[in-house]
Amino acid sequence: MSTEFLPKKQALLFAAPAFIAILPFLGACFYILRFSLSAEQGTIEGLSIQAYRDLMTPFFGRSVWLTLKLAFIATIIVMVLAVPLAFVMTSLRSSFFRRLLTISILLPLILNLLVQAYGWILLLGPSGVLNSTLKAMGIIERPLFLLFNETGVLLGLVQTSLPLAVFPIVGAVRAISPEYLEAASSLGAGHWRTFRDVTVPLLRPELVGAASIVFAFNASAFAIPLLLGGRRVQMMGLVIRDMISPLFNWSGAAAAGMILIVLTLFVLVASSWLVRLTTTAKESS
Repeated sequence: MSTEFLPKKQALLFAAPAFIAILPFLGACFYILRFSLSAEQGTIEGLSIQAYRDLMTPFFGRSVWLTLKLAFIATIIVMVLAVPLAFVMTSLRSSFFRRLLTISILLPLILNLLVQAYGWILLLGPSGVLNSTLKAMGIIERPLFLLFNETGVLLGLVQTSLPLAVFPIVGAVRAISPEYLEAASSLGAGHWRTFRDVTVPLLRPELVGAASIVFAFNASAFAIPLLLGGRRVQMMGLVIRDMISPLFNWSGAAAAGMILIVLTLFVLVASSWLVRLTTTAKESS
């Protein structure tokens, strides 16, 4: 329902449940902010930026860089996979196969992360299915180390965040009028040029929005880096967890959490700006 047909008061009332649902999250953010400025590590007392100063270390800098790097690479891979999947879902005529593909894509959101992580361990472990098969075929002599490193974490991030990109793109693909594609075809454009010059510009706002959601989701990941990366892949979620337990440095964990929130918000704001910019450019052209 569009708010263009609703008076402002009715629109606010219509959105009131959503605002109420967001309030606890906003309250938690303000609580974390206050704790990060506490002069004590375990209690909220006084005002100090010492917790932020303590984070200015090479270890925490490497954790921030690793988080941004893995989240960015995973986002690129997810978008490359999500666009073809979205087109396949919209082009399927059989309702059975369309539902089957939808369920398959939704599985990472339905299954527990522990189950998914242990599935990756059984598949990619040193004595897992993949290494055992490659050894039996004589392709490798020693097992490939695909777990408890950045490769394993990257695979887990891509799998868990793929549905977050596919379904927004599916809705955008269905909204494209066939007249645009027919016009491009009548002017002599091939499939690839039609996709590059017509489809991608029409999907650009949704692509940027989906990518920002995937990036924010991956940057704040905790379970996947813990289970598939172990102690070797110290993303920010693990660093914050270690500050809470066993170090009990609550103010330091709150400061690290605020830095993660700020980085995520920066990506979301930048993506919103890109969406507005591309939309304005599309309307002016």
